[in-house]
Amino acid sequence: MNASFMSKLTKLAVLSSLLAALFSLSARAAVFTYPFTDSGQIPQGGTVFSVAHTISGIGEVIQSVELILTFNDSASLTGNSSSGIQGLLTLGITGSSPFVSFSPTATSSSGSEKIYDMTFSGTSGTPGTGFLNSNPNDTWSLVLYDNSTSGIENSLISWTLDITAVPEPINVALGLFAALFAGFKLFSCRRQQRA
Repeated sequence: MNASFMSKLTKLAVLSSLLAALFSLSARAAVFTYPFTDSGQIPQGGTVFSVAHTISGIGEVIQSVELILTFNDSASLTGNSSSGIQGLLTLGITGSSPFVSFSPTATSSSGSEKIYDMTFSGTSGTPGTGFLNSNPNDTWSLVLYDNSTSGIENSLISWTLDITAVPEPINVALGLFAALFAGFKLFSCRRQQRA
């Protein structure tokens, strides 16, 4: 190979690296919706309702998490942290896993259902900490309990997670660089065959 061709190839490699870095900075966020049909009564007196699901194959960096809980219409959703339904949403299964705790207050009502809809974003504050910039590809656990003695039957009908996430920027950059490198390699092989 002559020096002129090597210089052009080096310039193309540098340009491809810069383009890959630029594209990695503009990785698009996507919303991934996971509806779960877990349902059941939330017993009073300290017993918990607990479910867990593992999510995989989505963007690796969380920007926000929206939790939508659908309860029966007679559920007592007071949002009081000292009595009534309490909840905990956890990402992962270790003692240091990020989580949020909440006291659901109905945000809407539809026929025989009450809906609780809360978005958890940021790294601190009420109601929770820790999901921002975490990897969502793990086990998500929902725990509900009712510490009241009202006798009202509180039942969960379903729940949904809407996770807004983006790919890890380094993965996008590496993917683009690999594609550009393969293209340059093919170009140089064809050029050598013609020479």
